[in-house]
Amino acid sequence: MPENRLLACFAHPDDEAFPVGGALAAHASRGVRVRLVTATLGEEGEIRQEGAATRETLGEIRRVELACAVSALGLAEHTVWDYRDSGMAGTPANNHPRALVNADAAQIVERLVLEIRRFRPQVVLTFEEGGLYGHPDHIAISKHTTQAFHQAADPSAFPEQLVDGVEPHAPARLFYSARNKGFRQTWALKLREAGIDVPLPSPERAEEGNPPEEIHLDLDVEAHLENKMACILCHRTQVAADWPYHRVPREVTAAILGREQYIRAHPPVGPGEKVPGDFFHGL
Repeated sequence: MPENRLLACFAHPDDEAFPVGGALAAHASRGVRVRLVTATLGEEGEIRQEGAATRETLGEIRRVELACAVSALGLAEHTVWDYRDSGMAGTPANNHPRALVNADAAQIVERLVLEIRRFRPQVVLTFEEGGLYGHPDHIAISKHTTQAFHQAADPSAFPEQLVDGVEPHAPARLFYSARNKGFRQTWALKLREAGIDVPLPSPERAEEGNPPEEIHLDLDVEAHLENKMACILCHRTQVAADWPYHRVPREVTAAILGREQYIRAHPPVGPGEKVPGDFFHGL
């Protein structure tokens, strides 16, 4: 039987951690070969621990953090591209000439098509179309990955790639990482109930997420919670020193970090169809 392969395409270091770390660890532990593509170094991220980095060194520090995270999840391989973090919508970083959102879309799709043709995954994973919370880079990588997913099997798309054994390839499934609508409010309330004084999200941020009818899979990843938490903690610049999940009972952490939501974008989910937690089920 051919080796099961999953290609995960995201924008920043830590995108593989918070929303999908459990699923990646779970599949890797079952022998799935997972390759991670990260489009930027996350240069516009916060520095949440004093002394962890400077604005000038943050990108390279995050490269090291990402390597740590990949190891914690048991992923087979990863690559970091040379685009720049575009920052949140409406910030000056959106205008940087190397920002991911300013890159030539056809070029990015071409690179992703080549990744698919070389790695030959049965499953591709990226963000849902809204980028979880509207981050421009998340939206961009979702759009470009989706286009590449559908073009990789077409021999007329980027035919110059088809040399040295590279052939068209059609992955079987495309999954999107999603969040339940209101997830920020839900998480904050769970932490408050456990005695952690965290602020509630602003009204506009409290509404972020996908409505329940769009979610196809609410995945229990508690069995890999320790892997996921280790992966998150590798991203030291992005984790505050008073990270709350060290200070609550494990069941509270599991109720928040131990569940992940997914949309199966392709093939479409039929009426009444149940999407299994194994992305490769039936392949």
